[in-house]
Amino acid sequence: MHPPPLPNPSGDNADFYKRGVEGKGNIPGGVDDELISEAENTWAQREWSIQHVLFPSMRLFFKPPTSMAANGTFVQVASLEKLYKVFERC
Repeated sequence: MHPPPLPNPSGDNADFYKRGVEGKGNIPGGVDDELISEAENTWAQREWSIQHVLFPSMRLFFKPPTSMAANGTFVQVASLEKLYKVFERC
């Protein structure tokens, strides 16, 4: 599969990147609204599973090797326990 052609200022392949009115005439091949809504629903499910399954499991089970933690490959941005201590004082 090849990437889409880049737009050329002279107008070659510019139709590929034009924005038009929402609807079937805008999409190559006349894809219907049902297919678009199915794709959006699938993408929303994928985002939910990434947010609620993948990230929490990575946080719990992924332990980087000590060499990567020591050389700066992985950096801990915040610690929930330390944040609780800071905001308890407020």
